[in-house]
Amino acid sequence: MIEQVFMRGDGLDALRIMLGLASLAAAIAYQVVERQPPSTLRTTLKTLAIGLLVPLPLLLLGAPGAAALPLVLLALAFLLSSLGDLFLALKGDARNFMRGLVAFLVSHLFYISVMVPLASSPETLPAKAASLFVGLGAIALYLSLAPALGRMKLPFGAYLVAILVMALSALAIPAGQPWLGLGAVLFVLSDSVIALDKFRGPIPYRGLIVWSTYYVGQAMMALSLLALLA
Repeated sequence: MIEQVFMRGDGLDALRIMLGLASLAAAIAYQVVERQPPSTLRTTLKTLAIGLLVPLPLLLLGAPGAAALPLVLLALAFLLSSLGDLFLALKGDARNFMRGLVAFLVSHLFYISVMVPLASSPETLPAKAASLFVGLGAIALYLSLAPALGRMKLPFGAYLVAILVMALSALAIPAGQPWLGLGAVLFVLSDSVIALDKFRGPIPYRGLIVWSTYYVGQAMMALSLLALLA
């Protein structure tokens, strides 16, 4: 999978490797400063971690056998995720949480548009079990948080449906297993911890749990989809 994505021998391998390593470095650096007060550095690192992945699908445009539309949609999924990270990193304006929620919701819609044409149905027992776990978990999460959501019930419900469809789509792509499905599940786990922390109460080691599952999940999804679309 790594070779399919980064080592294609088309003269752009060095650029791909540089973008991948820079993304990983930004993610690690952000985790180091995550507990520090908001700053330009902290916001920039969080935004760049996924933002640096945006060019990777675009560098595959024109490659033999690569369809342009899914690659552009995948780049947009990365871009909207990065924008969501930016809004969630900004403090001092309560509206930024909603802005981040909308950005990630649109990102999931782009992911879904890429993955649904590749999906069939979960074929392996682990994929079927994960699909059931994610579905039941999403229902349980919404029911447990509903009393505390207030005016956020509808936006949160819409977001939960979007990320659930995204995860189930990933788990239904046999060619992408196991990393694509696992990445999507980690993404759902990350957002679930954010929701529980915001609407139920502080969760120990929230920053470490959220960022590590989020970035690793996004990276797994990115590599898997880039390999499938290349």
